[in-house]
Amino acid sequence: MNTAIHSCVSKFVPLFLLAFIINSLLIRNVRCFQATTKVSFRRGSSVIASTSTHKTILQQSKFQEKKSAFPSPLSKYRAAYYPSTLFSTNSMDGHEEIDQPRRSTRTKAKSQVATNDGDANTASDAPLKTKKVIKKKVVKKKMTTSISGSDSVGDGDASDSSTASPRKKVVKKKIVKRKVKKSVSPDADSNAENGGDEASVTSNTSAKASPKTKRAAPKTAKSPAKKVKKTKVEPQRITEKDELTKLWNSADALKKDRSYTFKILSWNVAGIRALLRKHPNALPDLARKHDIDVICLQETKLQELHVEDPKLKLKGHVLEEEGYDSHWSCSTAKKGYSGTAVFIKRRNAQGDKDDETKSKKKQATLGAFLVNKNETDSNNSADPTSIGGVDVKNLIPNKVSCSMGKEEHDAEGRIITMDFPLFSLANLYVPNSGQKLERLSYRTEQWDNALLEFMQQKEKECANPVIWLGDLNVAHKAHDCWNDGAKHLAKQSGTTQEEKDSFQKQLDTDGGAYVDAFRHLHPDAKGHYTYWSQRAGNKAPNKGLRLDYFVCSKILFEDSEDKKVLVRDSYMVPEQEGSDHCPIVLELEIRK
Repeated sequence: MNTAIHSCVSKFVPLFLLAFIINSLLIRNVRCFQATTKVSFRRGSSVIASTSTHKTILQQSKFQEKKSAFPSPLSKYRAAYYPSTLFSTNSMDGHEEIDQPRRSTRTKAKSQVATNDGDANTASDAPLKTKKVIKKKVVKKKMTTSISGSDSVGDGDASDSSTASPRKKVVKKKIVKRKVKKSVSPDADSNAENGGDEASVTSNTSAKASPKTKRAAPKTAKSPAKKVKKTKVEPQRITEKDELTKLWNSADALKKDRSYTFKILSWNVAGIRALLRKHPNALPDLARKHDIDVICLQETKLQELHVEDPKLKLKGHVLEEEGYDSHWSCSTAKKGYSGTAVFIKRRNAQGDKDDETKSKKKQATLGAFLVNKNETDSNNSADPTSIGGVDVKNLIPNKVSCSMGKEEHDAEGRIITMDFPLFSLANLYVPNSGQKLERLSYRTEQWDNALLEFMQQKEKECANPVIWLGDLNVAHKAHDCWNDGAKHLAKQSGTTQEEKDSFQKQLDTDGGAYVDAFRHLHPDAKGHYTYWSQRAGNKAPNKGLRLDYFVCSKILFEDSEDKKVLVRDSYMVPEQEGSDHCPIVLELEIRK
């Protein structure tokens, strides 16, 4: 029995011991492999953040890490035959690093450098594996310092003093970097603190700092450019009104030259029913005060049934007592939209005998009381068929029409034309482009072109100069807008560049055949507008636009003896209330 047990023990005990040794070796190798892979991953991730110019250095460091992570086969056999060294505290540095809390590679390098400086002999007596780990860290630190331009990488057999020197270089390099940020030339301070051995570090930092100084120079050069961008170009603010000199005196012209001054008034009333309800005397007062021959209204906002409605008292009532005949054009495409109207002074071309006898009786009775009589009264009484030396027939239109000849433009009641013997008039309400500019293309590409063709054809058919007037919905020049240059004007109807260009195109036709009367007569006038926003209350501060015009044939401004009609003056009546627009007046001299 004892022999059997002894034989079993002698057989299995060596096997058991061998299995135990193999198991311990496998566990050690696995732990060492894990530790080295973790360290290599951490160091590899930090090194990858460096620039691409140091790829060769990274490849060398990775090769050394792999070399240290996988020891030679002889080291395994040495560990098997020397279990005391295998399980000693000196040889288990890698295991202790795994069991200890995770620390950064920089703190580990500090501890390794401190142990090497404190006891050089213990570092030399340590096993071969630990030496490789320490040297690898030293190489890593040297590599980070070499990024600034040093080509030397630490050898594997460096001494303790060499392992400590790279750490000092790193610290001193940081100091030099901070000085470079403060001042461009830090060489004197770094040499005074670090001595002659630090020459290579200062050269590296200066070499690295040089591109920063180059980058800093353009920043100082770009700083004024940024200031220029920040300084915004403010739009003009023209609210003060220049005084306009009266260019024509109708009374003097009648006395001296016996010529008649034909006056045309244009006004966007923004709804004639509201105007008559709030300001019933506005139109009669204008007619009497300025002695108007033709009154042209825009944006009446009427339907055809409103014109004949006896309750509204429009046709046959408005300016009937003042002696005007009315003509109306209403929108059929949209109810209560757009619309124009014209009031022409009624004249008797044939001369009624009853009117003549009545006027003679009145003059006889007045002559008994008045010794000196005005020449103007004698002009009216002497010959009712003429005023001064001008035939009354020239003041009566031959034809009045409410069509442009195209259905797509006539459905909104935007035009009334009057053909006089010496000239032709066209009362217009040009389409608005809309708040979102939805009708901009229609207005600039269709309406404006059709209007220009119509007026050219009218000028050829009648063989007379033409005048189109009214709310043209465009602020043409810089002086026609109080805040010209503001950014929002580019997307606002009436002030877009497309509308301005389209209006200029009309004026430039046939080498400038048509002229803006007010701007031609008053080229430098500022602060004279015809529209002010009521919502914003812009009329009191005179923040307005000039949207209403008289556009005349150029020949009406060319004075010569054979000319029968000439443009003499144009002005606004801004004090008139009743609309967000004000009336504008054109004075024509009609010669005998």
